[in-house]
Amino acid sequence: MIFPDRMPPTATAVWWLIVHDNHLVDLASSEQSFEPPFLPVEEIPFATYAYTAEIGEYQGSPVFLLIREQSMKLLAGWQQVPLRLCLLRADSELFSLAARACQVTGFLQTHKYCGTCGEEVAQDREELAVVCGHCGLVSYPRISPCIIVGIYKDDKILLAQGVRHPEGMHSVLAGFVESGESLEQCLRREVYEEAGIEVTDIEYINSQPWPFPHSLMAGFIARYAGGELRLDPTELVTGGWFSFDNLPPTAPPGSIAWNLIEVVRKKVQG
Repeated sequence: MIFPDRMPPTATAVWWLIVHDNHLVDLASSEQSFEPPFLPVEEIPFATYAYTAEIGEYQGSPVFLLIREQSMKLLAGWQQVPLRLCLLRADSELFSLAARACQVTGFLQTHKYCGTCGEEVAQDREELAVVCGHCGLVSYPRISPCIIVGIYKDDKILLAQGVRHPEGMHSVLAGFVESGESLEQCLRREVYEEAGIEVTDIEYINSQPWPFPHSLMAGFIARYAGGELRLDPTELVTGGWFSFDNLPPTAPPGSIAWNLIEVVRKKVQG
């Protein structure tokens, strides 16, 4: 469905985040960068019959989401790259926009019917939401908050390989916030459930949208306070306390996990 009042003027070039199956269209000639199309609407071959919505601004120009069906042919020189590669190739501002584009796409594809009465919904013309014309229910993109925490003990950091991590890759601990929990309560619970230890001196560091599929990561660091390390085998394959001169393969630069590891490094090394 197209929203004509959300389309840019045809002669004005804007950024297009063209999404299909958590992949985005990329024009970059280098594998080290990510470059979405910056074109007027008439140069996008399927812009007139695909869902379009303005989702932000980048480098002073509007950014539009365009949801591409697999049958819509790409122009010469266009390629699709997984969203995870955008994390490595794009700056943080562009990655956040790409993350939002994929999250909104996933929301629209999984919210085609009203959760109250079961009738088909339509996209709202004024905001990123869907509305039921039968009962009036308005639904917004779902965000699942979770914590991620770098835990240190003396001059070492706790790292573990999760059951869904690539083989050998270690990261800091993370988990989803449950109903009724604060972020700090979630952090303590997840750390105890996954590693069997207590923590103290919790410090908030930063956050990052994590659209796999619709999370918001709240990043912390914390100091070990007691308990015997006991990894939950349903969540973690292996792990332990690592010194910074002997780290295993870890999360890539640009990720919040990598940032927390670096924050802990600076803290314990003074």
